[in-house]
Amino acid sequence: MKKIYILFLAILLTLVFTPFSSAQPEEEGLFQAVTIKLGVGFEYFSRTLSWDEEKYDTEPKLKSYFFTFNTEFELKKGFSLSAIFGYSSSNYHLTFRELDFSIELESGGIGGYLFGGEIKKSIIYTEKLEIDGLGQFYYYLGTRKEWDITDLAVEGTVDGKPRWMRASIGPVFTYTEFDSFHPYLSLSFNKLWGSFKMDQTVQDSKSSERKKTSGKGSFCTSLGVIYKLTDAFSLKAEANFFPHKNLEEILGVNLGLMFKAMYSF
Repeated sequence: MKKIYILFLAILLTLVFTPFSSAQPEEEGLFQAVTIKLGVGFEYFSRTLSWDEEKYDTEPKLKSYFFTFNTEFELKKGFSLSAIFGYSSSNYHLTFRELDFSIELESGGIGGYLFGGEIKKSIIYTEKLEIDGLGQFYYYLGTRKEWDITDLAVEGTVDGKPRWMRASIGPVFTYTEFDSFHPYLSLSFNKLWGSFKMDQTVQDSKSSERKKTSGKGSFCTSLGVIYKLTDAFSLKAEANFFPHKNLEEILGVNLGLMFKAMYSF
């Protein structure tokens, strides 16, 4: 995992310090007047998980819905930083076998807080095509949730607390010939990982298990469009595709959707 962090950081720094296209005036200062964009967004994704067990009967899954508030600072033409805060509801399907009594969990929505950041850097800009480098990082911290164990002769409960992180980086190809309608294609390295800690109490017996998880597949293809209603207000919609191999070693695809509205001033 450390190698992934180092690779992600190296690519991110490369994007930051890569010179702008020569089409941009050299006399521009390091920072112009900062443009601020405020936005709200909604995103959904479903990811098949791999975990720290050699064999399992069913594929573990994570489905997450989240609402975000975004503040984007354009520090220079073609270079922006964004701060992201939101709320997520994540649904897990996992099996815990190291507890005193094994549990197959279909968690339902577990609410939690979402924090993140984004960096975007223009690499090439022409009249019809813009190529940007985009890096994102999200951190979800779930709240603790409790369930009753209903198939025991005695009373018992389990309670769990999940977390996940997602890092992505890659190029974005945007077709810019139309004034208000900009379709785009994004190709990215997209890594999801996290853990789920489960505590079980059955009468006087207590046990716990922490399960490490990671998303199957690390490549994402995204198709989207940006629609500018006015110079200040824009809408963005995106569909994400995550290819991976399933239990039968057959190629499968997980899906994601994203909608965002942004206002600049």
